[in-house]
Amino acid sequence: MAARTVESPGAAAPSAAQSNGLPPAPPHPRPDDIRVVALDCYGTLLDFDERSFAPAVEGLLRDRGVTHASGEAVWAAWTEHARELAKRHGRDPDRPLAGPEPPFVSFAESWTTHFAHAFRETAVEGLPPVEATGFLFDLLGRAQPYPEVAEVIAALRDAAPRGRGLKIVVASNADDAHLDPALDRSGIRGLVDAVISSEGVRSYKPRRPFFEAVRAWAGVEARQVLYVGDSPHSDVTGARAAGMGVYWVRRYEDADREKHLHYEPTWRAPDLRGLLDVIGARSA
Repeated sequence: MAARTVESPGAAAPSAAQSNGLPPAPPHPRPDDIRVVALDCYGTLLDFDERSFAPAVEGLLRDRGVTHASGEAVWAAWTEHARELAKRHGRDPDRPLAGPEPPFVSFAESWTTHFAHAFRETAVEGLPPVEATGFLFDLLGRAQPYPEVAEVIAALRDAAPRGRGLKIVVASNADDAHLDPALDRSGIRGLVDAVISSEGVRSYKPRRPFFEAVRAWAGVEARQVLYVGDSPHSDVTGARAAGMGVYWVRRYEDADREKHLHYEPTWRAPDLRGLLDVIGARSA
């Protein structure tokens, strides 16, 4: 399915962005500008997104004989603690780029802290928080690619429209301990030129240093990078604020998530197939 072109934001959109401490929306790139395609991982390439966590925790609790607390209740307490801690450390989703770069804490450390809080709130005993984090890491490391992923990346790699090639990189908010095995098992690592993780660059999307690391790796201008991701907050807002074009993979509707869509994406589609039309890589 072809990507649907999104018009450049009107006057109201940049004003809304600036009210949240965000810069005005940069110009959208043209397809001819694109030299790098940077791909988010989870929810974009691999079938594990924000909706997957509560059912996963439910399975863990039942496996450990916990029946008085649901996965939904534990995950709600987990996410509440994560949001409060994020705001305290300068990661307010309503003002995602305000203030100095927050201190970096790996998912292995922060998720364990969130589980400790969630288990106290829901009276879950006998399940060490670090084991719960390890359980999620194992699931993330075994996540499967969406059906179109291999075909689309292979077509992009083979594409040389107008005599130019493309650099393709996976760039994800992830710890290497689960990202590396996921990319190896799925075969994606062999299809891309590089992998950039938040742990590796010590910065999380939507913060600029993460996207600057992608741009610097490629040795191009920000407008020459097309960032592909599913998160309105981390991917669309972060990449657009950094001056990149964005292909928003909107695999499902979620009004709460889309409240954090502070900029309009350049293109949007329900899966990755539209990238082939954007880049000019679709077979005749």
